Amino acid sequence: MKIKAIYPMLLLLIGSLISTTGCYYDVEEELYGGCDTTGSTFSSTVAPMLQANGCLGCHAAPATAGNGIVLDNYASVSTLVQQNKFISGADRMPPSLAPNGILSDCDMNKLRSWVNAGALNN
Repeated sequence: MKIKAIYPMLLLLIGSLISTTGCYYDVEEELYGGCDTTGSTFSSTVAPMLQANGCLGCHAAPATAGNGIVLDNYASVSTLVQQNKFISGADRMPPSLAPNGILSDCDMNKLRSWVNAGALNN
């Protein structure tokens, strides 16, 4: 008789454990206080971001696949910044079908921070 009374308690315990340890998806910026855009530089922020997100797969010289837009050097990126095409292009790129997907909001904010600070070659 006592064994039958344990089953509901055991099921409740197992159900509680499953519901509290289920899968979840956390975004680092949301967990740790947002996105740090201070100190964005070309060499430590912009260039690695373009490389890591697969942008150079299409946009490295001579960029025949990337519609002639070259992003593998400061001079080319700087020209796009001066023409107000860098951020507007980054809003659309990479396409959602790209292996790494579109740039995160944090990455876009880092690019904007670099441009707003003068898009220096640093």
